[in-house]
Amino acid sequence: MRVRLSTDFLTGVCFLALGAFVIAYGSRYAMGSAMRMGPGYFPILASLGLMLLGAVLVVRSRFRDGEPMGALALRPLVLVLVATLAFGLLIERAGFWVAGIVLVFACRFADRGFRFVEVAGLALFLTALIALIFRYALGLPMRLLPF
Repeated sequence: MRVRLSTDFLTGVCFLALGAFVIAYGSRYAMGSAMRMGPGYFPILASLGLMLLGAVLVVRSRFRDGEPMGALALRPLVLVLVATLAFGLLIERAGFWVAGIVLVFACRFADRGFRFVEVAGLALFLTALIALIFRYALGLPMRLLPF
């Protein structure tokens, strides 16, 4: 049997591998029950859904010709990973506003069609919306500004 390397197949394999890793890692935590969920309940449930989606993609790739694998775009991959890391490092020190704006700018810079005014508006809107949801609607204690 010959396996065609399509985007569906490779995405499915990645989903299966990530789901298996999270299930193996999350099995250390107590599951609990549906009425009284433990810390391992949601990660395992989400991982099972991810693995189901991965299995569907792998099976679908056997019966359908998907897009052939092209060259790997390193710029978006690196910039999104660096932006996520920067957000994690900045949120405690610089506050949510600075970390959120840096995240949006870095992720949007991964695309070649970067326009400063458009991205600035998007960053302000998304950061304000998320701050409203998490800080005020859900009441989570998060630092919005560095001071």
